[in-house]
Amino acid sequence: MKTCRITAHRRIEIQDIEDDYYHVPSNIIATHPPLVTVKLEITCLCGSDSPFFNYDFEALADNPLRPYQNLIDYSNPYPLNPGLSLHECVGTIVETASDRFRVGQRVLALPYDQHGFFEFLTLPEDRIFELPETDVPKEELLMCQPLGTILYGFRKLAAIEGKRFAIIGQGPIGLMMSQLLKRRGAREIIAIEKFPERRCQAIRMGADQAIDHDQESLEAISGRAEIIIEAVGHHEAAIQTAVQIAPQDGTVFTFGVIDRNDAALFPYCEAFYKNLTLINSVGAQHAEYFNDAARLIADRKFDVRPLLTHRFAIDQTQDAYEIFVDRREGVAKSLLDFEVQKGSESILRST
Repeated sequence: MKTCRITAHRRIEIQDIEDDYYHVPSNIIATHPPLVTVKLEITCLCGSDSPFFNYDFEALADNPLRPYQNLIDYSNPYPLNPGLSLHECVGTIVETASDRFRVGQRVLALPYDQHGFFEFLTLPEDRIFELPETDVPKEELLMCQPLGTILYGFRKLAAIEGKRFAIIGQGPIGLMMSQLLKRRGAREIIAIEKFPERRCQAIRMGADQAIDHDQESLEAISGRAEIIIEAVGHHEAAIQTAVQIAPQDGTVFTFGVIDRNDAALFPYCEAFYKNLTLINSVGAQHAEYFNDAARLIADRKFDVRPLLTHRFAIDQTQDAYEIFVDRREGVAKSLLDFEVQKGSESILRST
């Protein structure tokens, strides 16, 4: 079967691999869970996939706090493991040992450790999630994975209705948060984003105001929002900004995945003396949140269509990564379609 593999810094290639290859931790396999094999149909890139493509792991080898040490052999990092990195995956079941699913059923598949870039994924049944039977296109249903992670995170917020929010970062996650907070009755939503096209998109998705990430703009809204959400993460992590603009006794919610070597950037003293409440959320793996998200999308109660800006065939994966990681051409989501034929038009824009 086909896999995509990062073979060098900012280089990804299609390779062949054994048909029975799958990335499941050995301690999970030892419990003999019922396995389900899914033929992928549609996938997309997430901000948490970007570092595997964009970071130069050979250059990071001398860093004592090297990111992803559990996934990368820094003595000889390239090529990376097969399948890194992809984790938003929808496909059809072609084989199942689980009585919870049937062959031919379309499902969401959640790979381990983001090892999901395979033509076929074989996973335990608890990493497979049912999707509604609906006429809503599969690429829209795919968005139940990131939306499900947001629903999982928002369970930690005591209240949304009537509250003022500031969201730092208006990539796909920040944009979805803007819409969800608006639908749940937030009093005000301030979107903070350095790219002008994303600021415009934030207003369309529900934000009341969208500002640049410069000091003057930040000072103008400092202290206004009760809850600050950091939705950037990785080496660009804006946790310092979140603490800076939070009010006394406010709340900072960290959602963007931070790299270990950047953890020391957290301004602990300022957060302490502001008496801030700190919340974080990562790693949704719960069926109820993915199922709720899929139903919201299927019932047209949550509109993900503005996010679906670019579509690529698998043989165009290099282009897909470059455009997504470099945030070119107004990209929100780079879809990778396993069913698009080679040579098809690479970029489709949403209206």
